[in-house]
Amino acid sequence: MGLHNKLVDLEKRGTRIKVGIIGVGQMGSGLLANLNKIPAVRVCAVATKDIKATLNLSKEAGYNEKNIILLDLNGSSDNLDLKETVFDLRKVKTCHDKNKQINEINLEDKLIITNDSSIIPAIKQIDVVVDATGKPEVGASVSLDSIINKKHVVTLNVEADVTIGPILRKLSISSDVVYTVSAGDEPAAIKELFDFASVLNLQVIAAGKGKNNPLDRYANPETLKEFAKSKGSNPYMMTSFVDGTKSMIEMACLSNATGLMPDIRGMHGPKANIKDLTKVLIPEKDGGILSKTGVVDFVLGDLAPGVFLVYTTDSDFIKRDLEYLKNGSGPYYLIYRPYHLASIETPISIAKAFIYNESTISPEYGFVSEVMSVAKKNLKPGDVLDGIGGYTCYGLIELHDIAKKENFLPIGLSEGCIVKRKISKDEPIKYDDVEINEDSALVNLRKIQDLQVG
Repeated sequence: MGLHNKLVDLEKRGTRIKVGIIGVGQMGSGLLANLNKIPAVRVCAVATKDIKATLNLSKEAGYNEKNIILLDLNGSSDNLDLKETVFDLRKVKTCHDKNKQINEINLEDKLIITNDSSIIPAIKQIDVVVDATGKPEVGASVSLDSIINKKHVVTLNVEADVTIGPILRKLSISSDVVYTVSAGDEPAAIKELFDFASVLNLQVIAAGKGKNNPLDRYANPETLKEFAKSKGSNPYMMTSFVDGTKSMIEMACLSNATGLMPDIRGMHGPKANIKDLTKVLIPEKDGGILSKTGVVDFVLGDLAPGVFLVYTTDSDFIKRDLEYLKNGSGPYYLIYRPYHLASIETPISIAKAFIYNESTISPEYGFVSEVMSVAKKNLKPGDVLDGIGGYTCYGLIELHDIAKKENFLPIGLSEGCIVKRKISKDEPIKYDDVEINEDSALVNLRKIQDLQVG
């Protein structure tokens, strides 16, 4: 039975996959609006910074205001004209009391909106938690708490995955729940092509994505403010796209899930259209740019927003069939998907986790690749790194073994680090160059991961 039919069958039998969403930005808002239209899937709770905006969005999406419950941690709802039930969490003395009060709520046909993200993993009725924040620190706490509470985790937070994904995967297996990066992100879309080629015994030469924006390593939220506004995007998120960090993160995620690796630090990122890929992303001996095969990369050209895989085969029989089927004359061939649908595809991962206990894409190979921090400008002692998509640093993909040997600071740990010495523009930033927040859940999970996973 196909996945859609499985969901229809669950709906007929009265079974609901109860979902909690952390983060109601560009991705999370779409999930809140659309998930309830998927058979057998129901959003029961969302955590948001802006209760008022999320309340308005939920009503616009068709949620009955009589069934909305607000769990308010900081008084955000005090000045709202509300008909909804409001629980003032400031009056709850202990975490145990808070969880007890929340779990007494019958979530049938109800929607909890809260500004306390720690609530979602603690709700017993929830089956799947979706992290739609893009913040590694939040992702660490949310994912760990969800796994401890026996919830499946579907993450759109690839930034957290390339920082602590291997330890989260290990913990999820021990807890018999799923940890997975969401379908719809480029890594998951490429993984589909990779699995297809691998099952058919085709040799993967290169796999990657088309980059949507021109590459500018030194872009920042101020230079991209108007462009981000025109696209309805957060300027920090837009900066991570333009300065290349997001592509590095996405390809590191793919690398750790497949064993493919970058050919060089930062990848090649050639300018190439679809028709050129089988001439460019191939070995140097055959006129291409690769020093090895089995690599991840990105291209600037007409492929965006699609994903690709260049492959070959040693079989003359397969080559003959590929030519007959109009896949070119070889020896290198291309399969590609001209789109990825981001969070629109997240229900696939939710369903696979709940029904099959199966991940869409997770770091099965542990750490193959790392995304290291590089100074975006000259830095001086006392400067504070502002992390992914900011003013101070950008990310480059590197082999994990090299990054570990050179003591490079992962980009996912960079936010909030205090610089201890002068660092030149475009110089790699090392652990020894900064003071790091030792109280961070993200940092402590990373330390455990470095000891247990490598």
